[in-house]
Amino acid sequence: MTQEHINAAFDEDLDQLDKLITTMGNLALSQFIAVIDGLSDESVELKSLISNDKKIDALETEIYNKTVEIIAIRSPQANDLRRIITAPKIASFLERIGDYSKNIIKRRSMMMVEESDLAILEKLNGISGIARELLVDVLDSLARLDASKARLVWEGDVELDAQHSIVYKRIYRRMVEKGSSPAEINALFIAKNIERIGDYCTSIAEQVYFIVNGEMLDEKRPKANNIL
Repeated sequence: MTQEHINAAFDEDLDQLDKLITTMGNLALSQFIAVIDGLSDESVELKSLISNDKKIDALETEIYNKTVEIIAIRSPQANDLRRIITAPKIASFLERIGDYSKNIIKRRSMMMVEESDLAILEKLNGISGIARELLVDVLDSLARLDASKARLVWEGDVELDAQHSIVYKRIYRRMVEKGSSPAEINALFIAKNIERIGDYCTSIAEQVYFIVNGEMLDEKRPKANNIL
């Protein structure tokens, strides 16, 4: 096989890997958007979205297998190697984002079984919007290998942390003053799941920065003050 054919085959392998990651990212994003858009609306059915988690899990396995295959056959170097070895890490972060979306759906379903008023979940609209923006931006930075945008996502997570802290304190204060209820407890868990999705967005951003620059962000990840 000529070098030209080898290079063409390698490029095709990389394209396939990129397409798998893009598909996985789009699936995780569409699931999260559907979840937060219907969160406080009892008329919206979300349980069927749980099946998407299996698709996300299957894509993670496929990405891992493709990575092993490329490394074993192609012996990639330098920038290509960074692009390949980060793929399973990014896939694992996307899988966790899918898991947290699934957890949110389950918590919401519990609230509906308990006949809790979903209106309390409207308090989470702010942090949901920030997390959505982080996920959209980090997937865009990944698709275009934009290290500058990835860094902005990495830095922007501090806003989500701060807003999560505010929401948590408001709900917690209400629980102390008026007594806790299942609705408020579930709302706190859902808020934490949304905050964790933001954390995984920053983890993906770190990998994008590494692919482009060959080094990790050396500063400590910015975080807001602790909740309590």
